[in-house]
This record gives sequence, structure tokens and C-alpha cells, in this order.
Amino acid sequence: MLQRNPRGWTRVAMPEGLAVVNDVRAHHAANVWALAAGPNAQERTDLLHWNGHRWTTVAGPAGEQLQAIDVDRAGGLWATGIHGDATTVSVRRHGQWTNALTLPQPSGLNAIAAGSASDVWAGGFGESQIGPTPLWHFDGTDWTRTPWGSEWAHWILQIEYVAPDDVWFYALEQHPLFPPPTLHHWDGSAFTVHRLPSPSDPVGEVRTKSVMGFLGSIAADGRGGVWVSSPYDPAHLLHFDGTSWIQATPPLGVTAYSMTRVPHTGIIWAGTQVGTVWRTS
Repeated sequence: MLQRNPRGWTRVAMPEGLAVVNDVRAHHAANVWALAAGPNAQERTDLLHWNGHRWTTVAGPAGEQLQAIDVDRAGGLWATGIHGDATTVSVRRHGQWTNALTLPQPSGLNAIAAGSASDVWAGGFGESQIGPTPLWHFDGTDWTRTPWGSEWAHWILQIEYVAPDDVWFYALEQHPLFPPPTLHHWDGSAFTVHRLPSPSDPVGEVRTKSVMGFLGSIAADGRGGVWVSSPYDPAHLLHFDGTSWIQATPPLGVTAYSMTRVPHTGIIWAGTQVGTVWRTS
């Protein structure tokens, strides 16, 4: 794992046998969580914790294979997982796991965003192309399935939480022709849909591709907009300000696999497919 501090970048050893880091979420400099897998994720996926000095393996919910994690503002760790033929959401507080949601479906929830202990979103892959999109919201007491309002189910790839009335969803329509992903914005009461630029638009280039492989990453800019790294226009990073799109040329002509914003700033970090890290503000 790579760590950035005022002295620069350093390499930090992880437990042996892990090959891929799938998710990283930080509460503060001495409280960071990660999901990392071995060569076969089905056989080994570890929950890791950074205490400011070293990474250690921490037990997850019993019998579950974790898929995605997030940390709420109080430091609670939320995790989605698979347990047999069921999909689960669990929360860890004071060293103890509590089951928050169990769904009788094996497809899973691969995206979760916890704004607070009473404002959590979880989404994933639909059970069928025309079934309801699996999007759930927790208000601190109850989980509610949120209607998506589209003919085809969507696969929710990523959820970017900014505020209760400012949540972004990066989703792929489960249409047989594999259209590009779209941005969906929640304003606290309703969704608006924003498609990525198409070949006929003055910005960007989108072409139909298989759903296999990298599908994109988003990061809110802290000013009401969002950055998008898309395989449908790998030569650019796309920025949407809430109204229109612009292109930005990245430092290298490679894909940014994952992006995140430093809270309360306009600073964006991106990690790429060739091991470089970008920073913008």
C-alpha cells in the first residue's frame, strides 16, 4: 500500500498473500480501512485496518464475504457482503458488528456510501434486466427501497455522498445493447439523469462496449459537480458542473481507475492503471 504524508510517498507492507486492494476508506490519519483480496477473491478477501503505524487484519461479520465499505462521520464502518444466498449490510461500532440489512438475493450490493449513521445508501446489480434497481436507503431506523424510475434495471457502480440533498450515482443500464454508464443525482426528493457526452456532442467520445472490464469512477468536486473517469473516453477526464460537460487532459494518456476528494476541499486524488497518482485542485 502507498501512503502520502508531509514527507512524501512511502510504501507500507500489507499482510502476506494479498494481491489486490479493492477499497480504501479513511476516517482520520490513524483510522483507515481497506478491503484486499488474494489471487482468488472467493477464497480470500481481508478487511484491513491502519492504526497510523501498520496494517492488520480485522475480523469481518461472521461467514460473510465483504464487497464494499464506507466510514460514516462518527467512525462507524459500514460494509456490504454476501452470506450464502443472501446479501447483507453490516455496521461495526466499538469493535462489534451488527447486521443492518439482509436481502434474500445473491447478486449483492457492490456500492455503499455512509454520510452519517442516519443517512446511508447501498446499491448493486439487479436480479433481472426489467426488475427493480437494487437501491436502498437507511434513515437511522428503517431501510427503504428507493424507486429508480426507469424501464430497465440499472447496475449501481458507485455512490458519491456529499450531503443529504447532494448524492451522485454512477450506474450502468442493464440494457441488452450495453449503453454507456450514466450519472444520476439525488437532490433530497428526486433524481435527475445526466448522460455522458455522446459522439455527436462537442465534448467527449462514447462508443458501445462490453460491460466487462473497467467501467469508470466518479468523485464529487465539492462545488455541486462531479469528475468522471470513463473507459468510453480514456484520453480525457470529464467534468460535469451540474449543467454542462468539459474535458480535461490527464497528465498521462492512461485511465484513472479510482478517484476521491479530500473532504471540505476541491482537491481530487486519482490512482491510475500504471501505478501513477494524480492530484488536482
